[in-house]
Amino acid sequence: MKKVCFVLVLILTLFMLCSCGGYVKSYSATMLITSCQGNEASMKFDTFKGTNNFRLRRDGIAEHTLDFEASLAEGEMNVYIGVDGEKELLLTVKGGESYDETIILDDKYDNEKSIYIILETIGKCVDGDFEFEYN
Repeated sequence: MKKVCFVLVLILTLFMLCSCGGYVKSYSATMLITSCQGNEASMKFDTFKGTNNFRLRRDGIAEHTLDFEASLAEGEMNVYIGVDGEKELLLTVKGGESYDETIILDDKYDNEKSIYIILETIGKCVDGDFEFEYN
């Protein structure tokens, strides 16, 4: 009986851990500086490999836009927008490229008070600077 109870508790614990919402962060980096407050987030690094994410929350009247600044010396970084456990590719930043633009979000994000920005490398990235603002 004790074994059965132990197995049930273990299964319940695993279920609770796996059912948590959100996105996984898994990376190795050098000189990584991140910030995430309210509707703004940033990430700056010397080297980065893996996946990181930020939860952005907006208040007030929605403009349905994402202000985006990015630069990358080497490598390739995919930038995704995530809601409810799903993610959609916004763009790919490649080494030597830089962006400073406002992205108009799809209608499906109109009622979202919070979104996730997911940064995922393809290989190793060098000298990156990413800034986001959710309006």
